[in-house]
Amino acid sequence: MMSADHRGTQENNAHGNARQYIAQHGNVIVPEAPEEAGHRAKHRRRVKYGIAGILAGAAVVTYFVIRIEGHSKVSNEIARHGPELKSDLAVSQVSAYIEGGIDGEERDASVENSVRKKLTNLYGPHIDITLGNIANGTSLVTKASITFNRLQSLKPCAAVGGELVVSANYQFKIPDHQQPVPPAKPFTLTKTISYEVTANKHDRLMLTVGLPNIPDGSSPWLGVVDVILEHDGGQQLKIGPIALVDTGANSEFYPAGDKWKIPAKPDEGCIEENIKLVSQVLKTPNLVVAREVTGLDRALRNFKESPTGQRMEDAPSPLPPNPAKNTPTGQPADDEPSAPAPVDTHVYTLMSGP
Repeated sequence: MMSADHRGTQENNAHGNARQYIAQHGNVIVPEAPEEAGHRAKHRRRVKYGIAGILAGAAVVTYFVIRIEGHSKVSNEIARHGPELKSDLAVSQVSAYIEGGIDGEERDASVENSVRKKLTNLYGPHIDITLGNIANGTSLVTKASITFNRLQSLKPCAAVGGELVVSANYQFKIPDHQQPVPPAKPFTLTKTISYEVTANKHDRLMLTVGLPNIPDGSSPWLGVVDVILEHDGGQQLKIGPIALVDTGANSEFYPAGDKWKIPAKPDEGCIEENIKLVSQVLKTPNLVVAREVTGLDRALRNFKESPTGQRMEDAPSPLPPNPAKNTPTGQPADDEPSAPAPVDTHVYTLMSGP
């Protein structure tokens, strides 16, 4: 017999299919059969995969819980403060034309402290801007500027005049030191305003500009301008260039609709000089042209080709002196629009004054 603390192995001759491992203290360890070992390994793998699946599922659940909490937080913020509002101001349409509706007064310059007569519905240049704000927030325009890149008087072609002076209450008044004769240097006129374009809407903004004092006999001026609207915290929207012309106060040379009255016997070279000036203006790239400027170009060229054309069928009937005070009688040509198509019945017009 072997002692209890003997280390070693004995073959089991009785069965011949097992091997005993005898430990130091006499404990016998019997190894597993291969089939049992395989089952145990599969079990361990299943446990491992199960634990991994549980951990992955927990991670997915945690992710969605965080997402839900985040969305809930945003929803609560929107509920408390409302959605973030943004504006997107853009120009939908711009046109220019001479129209009435301007207040003013008349005085006799030859009489000191003469009585001033109130006038209504004076005619002058208008800039008609349609603004769109296709967004969820209101856009606020806080400043409007008109920059004159060019300002020059047309040749009157006839010497007429008197002592009357008409003062017109334009929103943007050309200062005395920037008179169009001789050609003025570029300058800018600015007004502080408060004009809202509500969300998902189009609105019209009307601007008027001209000389504050118009002596009788004055020739119309021709100009090229840019409009800049400052909105929503300092953003700038540029509109233009735009070609404008005014009525002047010369009973022999003035616009009537898109027609023009031209002196029957204009001063020598006057028609040619005006054609040259208008032609230079019309070469401005991307120019928005007032209908009266287009009509002037056509009338001057027609007159040059037919000097007796003062009484052509399409010439307007003569108006009394100072046409700025009278409704134009000329009819638009077939190929010219009579007026810009309205987008909204509401038209915002700035208050006159400084």
